[in-house]
Amino acid sequence: LAAMASQNKDAYEHLRSVLHTDSAVAGESAGIAMGLVMLGSADQSALGDMTQYGHDTQHEKIIRGLAVGIALTMYNRQEEASELIATLEQDKDGIMRMSACFTIGMAYIGTGNNSVIRK
Repeated sequence: LAAMASQNKDAYEHLRSVLHTDSAVAGESAGIAMGLVMLGSADQSALGDMTQYGHDTQHEKIIRGLAVGIALTMYNRQEEASELIATLEQDKDGIMRMSACFTIGMAYIGTGNNSVIRK
């Protein structure tokens, strides 16, 4: 929590190394923590890393953690998140499609945007 929304690359890289150990519980936590570190940054490199590893791993726990991490990275980004949301909606993995729903919620949180609420 000390690095939350800091976009600290050292903290992110440390969490990424934990993610790549492919341990289900540690990986799920690392995925969420990566999103917390990159909270609201819309960092394309981090999003690419998280999305790619979500496709590469077989651990559902890790994929769930990354799904939340991806959404946290797009916090309050509204229209900037549209392309990512569209991509996630079409993903073959159900958990990654669920990440599209999380991303919609995080990107538009508190806006009262009726068109997004209908979506």
